Amino acid sequence: MTIQRPRGTRDFLPDEAWRRTAARRAMQEVLERWGYREIATPTFEHLELFTQKCGEAVLEEIYSFKDKGGRDLALRPELTAPVMRMYVAELQNAPKPQRLSYFGNCFRYERPQKGRFREFWQLGVELIGGAKPDSEAEVIALADRMLESVGVKGEIHVGYLGLVRSILDRIGAERRSAIMRMIDKKERDALKECLEEIDASHLGLLELIDLKGREALGRAMEIANDLRNEESMGPTAFVAEEASHAGTGRASARTGRSVSAELRMDEFGRTVELLEAYGVDFTIDFEIVRGLEYYSGAVFEIYAQGLGAQRQVCGGGTYELASLFGGKETSSTGFGLGFDRIMEIAQVEERWQPPVFLIYTPDVKVEAVKIATELREALPTVLDVMGRGLGAQLKAAAAAGAKFAVIVGRSEIDSGRLTLRDMASGTQESLTLAEIVQRLRAQFQN
Repeated sequence: MTIQRPRGTRDFLPDEAWRRTAARRAMQEVLERWGYREIATPTFEHLELFTQKCGEAVLEEIYSFKDKGGRDLALRPELTAPVMRMYVAELQNAPKPQRLSYFGNCFRYERPQKGRFREFWQLGVELIGGAKPDSEAEVIALADRMLESVGVKGEIHVGYLGLVRSILDRIGAERRSAIMRMIDKKERDALKECLEEIDASHLGLLELIDLKGREALGRAMEIANDLRNEESMGPTAFVAEEASHAGTGRASARTGRSVSAELRMDEFGRTVELLEAYGVDFTIDFEIVRGLEYYSGAVFEIYAQGLGAQRQVCGGGTYELASLFGGKETSSTGFGLGFDRIMEIAQVEERWQPPVFLIYTPDVKVEAVKIATELREALPTVLDVMGRGLGAQLKAAAAAGAKFAVIVGRSEIDSGRLTLRDMASGTQESLTLAEIVQRLRAQFQN
């Protein structure tokens, strides 16, 4: 009986696996140039880590199980929570900011469809402990550069939750989650009906999310100013940092004073200014809310062409999760790249080079092994392990796409000069091992 792979998973054959590795290497080089250091976390974690971050509803979407000791565990559905758990446990007292990157497979129990799998790969970063505008601009610019490194041009949309949440605080906490979800899912008709039902159309939320670009920023400043004026006329109705604790099961961090919406817009304005300094092409879009309560500052999403309806390849923003996992309250900015979607459109410039084949006669097998060992110090080299004759080895090299073969027989061993064969033309040269290495190194570099 042939055993099939589980539904929602994939096998990567050598060509595709090599292409994925090359793309990741290109993005990793960008990360290293920006000072980000790679970390890794376990494939499975305590189930509580994810229910504490996302609520009990996440149980419907993840692979959870009891181990032999009766502990509730889960395969990781994402990597932000594991990274923040690790930060609180291992890096909380390290110098700030911490620039961390990660890459790993994640698991979600959902209906497989184009571009969505039950096992998928995520590449991301977390910039922990930096000032908001500076961190936000750096992280968004970094995501842009990483996509550029694999030939993907992203359409970047940047929003700011401070103002959206200030408006929603005028509506009331009981409606906030539902309205945020409507905005995130772009359910415009349902949102309009909801706002009319609760007599909140005058707050400008629909107008704000309809506008894009500089026009949106200008209107946002006006709304923020209106909120500030309203705030100065009476008791505070909201606190800017309330969002840091939303969804945690705790009481909100009310301080008896409000932080001006205008101040938060000034902060977002600095993020915009820095993004322009980085040379990032982006659109201001207050409809980007990410749909998750723990985000508290700028948020962004990146869309790419060539992917059909599922165009989003990156999402992130500023959030606070450290205190949820028992640490000190610390602002973080990060993003996750959907590596599988990126690979559908990535332009990987690096090309796989077939190895050199070392062809030998049976009487010099021991010597051939020694020569192959030396060649492998400088070049990818394949040595026959099938016991085939000279002609069969040459056919195997041609079938594998080899550009060059090094032929070794008794006469080559005795003379100290090996035969280098160009597989395309069939021409051969008699060279020393050092000369062959020098010649082929130049060929592989080209």
